[in-house]
Amino acid sequence: MYKRLIIIFSLFMFVFSSMIIKIYAINQGKWLSSVAQNQSSYRLDIAGIRGNIYDCRYKLLTNKTDFNIAAVSPSIESINVLSDIFSKKEMENIIELYKKGKPFKLNLIDKEVSAEGIDIFRIPNRYSEKQIAPHIIGYIDSEGNGVCGIEKSYNQYLSSVGSCISVKYKVDALNRTLDGERRVIEDNLYLRTKGVVLTLDSRIQKIAQTVACNYLNKGAVVITEVPTCKVRAIVSVPEFSPTNISESIDDENSPLINRAFTAYNIGSIYKLVTAATALELGYPEKLTYNCKGYIDVDKTKFHCFNGNSHGEINMRDAIAYSCNTYFVNISKSIPPLNLLDLSYKFGLGKPIKLAPDLYSSKGNLPSEDELQNESNMANVSFGQGSLMCTPIQISGLINSIASGGKYVEPSIVEGLVDENMNFIERNVNEMNNRVISQKTCDILKESMIASAEYGTSKKGKPEGVSVAAKTATAETGIRVGDKEVIQAWYAGFFPADNPKYSIVILAEDAVGGGESCGPTFKDIVNKIYDRLPGLFV
Repeated sequence: MYKRLIIIFSLFMFVFSSMIIKIYAINQGKWLSSVAQNQSSYRLDIAGIRGNIYDCRYKLLTNKTDFNIAAVSPSIESINVLSDIFSKKEMENIIELYKKGKPFKLNLIDKEVSAEGIDIFRIPNRYSEKQIAPHIIGYIDSEGNGVCGIEKSYNQYLSSVGSCISVKYKVDALNRTLDGERRVIEDNLYLRTKGVVLTLDSRIQKIAQTVACNYLNKGAVVITEVPTCKVRAIVSVPEFSPTNISESIDDENSPLINRAFTAYNIGSIYKLVTAATALELGYPEKLTYNCKGYIDVDKTKFHCFNGNSHGEINMRDAIAYSCNTYFVNISKSIPPLNLLDLSYKFGLGKPIKLAPDLYSSKGNLPSEDELQNESNMANVSFGQGSLMCTPIQISGLINSIASGGKYVEPSIVEGLVDENMNFIERNVNEMNNRVISQKTCDILKESMIASAEYGTSKKGKPEGVSVAAKTATAETGIRVGDKEVIQAWYAGFFPADNPKYSIVILAEDAVGGGESCGPTFKDIVNKIYDRLPGLFV
């Protein structure tokens, strides 16, 4: 009560002083006529809302939650009501707004008020506290312009199709509201249904985000639908909050980097490309090789992981057990140009365009001249050397095998929609780009199933679901103290007999593909099956 009396008294003194000044002006014979001539409208902009971003089922990915904003016309009654819900410190700032005499807006968050001269509007928050797919959505700056991700790629469209709320008041020459004059509210918030539709499925995205954050310190997850290669989930860890960018800028783990689009040493997943090249050239998959745990090439000794000796081994088991020497031996009979050509057809060594001005890294494929050196060719054959790929590129490779040999470039945008949710622009993927034969695919699938059943990928095999998978443990040559930085991978698809989704997992600076990424793959598959059984009917 005491706080309210002080506030009302302060405002009374301010109003009283203003009246003295006005009376003086009237006595000069000019003020009244000046007000009459200069009465005009004052527009108070409440909010400008950008167009929406949707998932593939037209569920909101932005503007999902709301908060209250008040348009306040200064009066004794309105300040009396506000003093009941704001603290004394907060009221000090509000009183300063009252003293200016002009209408103003006030962020109420979830506070409720009702008084003459106060209009309440429910305004969408652009981002949620736990934002879905922040690395794909991106964020906007203080001026409302997109800085990265889809917000930047479609900044012009999202800005142009947005909506706004404003209130017009009749005011005098000093922009003070005139008593008894009706205010006019302009609200076209209904137009904000226009926007960008992504391929993401928010249900799968939430599962992938939760699981990835539980298992990975730094890394990425990409889930695509087979055979379209539409990205249904994409995660980069650590995540960032679009509402607190400054915190992420100072984070030494660089959460603003989208690791799904960043190139890393790839390791043994590339053995699938080496195997496919050999099979397409007529190499018999049943041809065996006696692995002694090492092989000499051009005075260089190449080892299997931990020096393991696999003995007499065929291609299926070489992929299942990830035998390095088997593929080094194959590399002796593969022309480098054929290997590079198929790699390129699988989408490796070139950037993937995902939206206007939004590309993945191109990674790195060695040159043909570089691979003329037998040691370099041997190194690349099992995924080492200068070879680097992004998780989104590897998703294209795995999707090709799962879909029977046809490469489709991964995509994240369905198109643009109008206020009636009709597409005004829609992306179409080329689905007929065969890069390897069905027979080659069948052999690779069988080998990846074996890897999940009894090979290096068995730690990622879920119960009751057939999967095909391949692990990788990639050396980087980078040392931190006495430890070499290792990039771990796990890539596969499920169900193995009728593939529906492919999953690629990267664990940055980890231990091994099976150990560091297998549990993540297993948990994601289990949760998708448990929570979304309708996807597999």
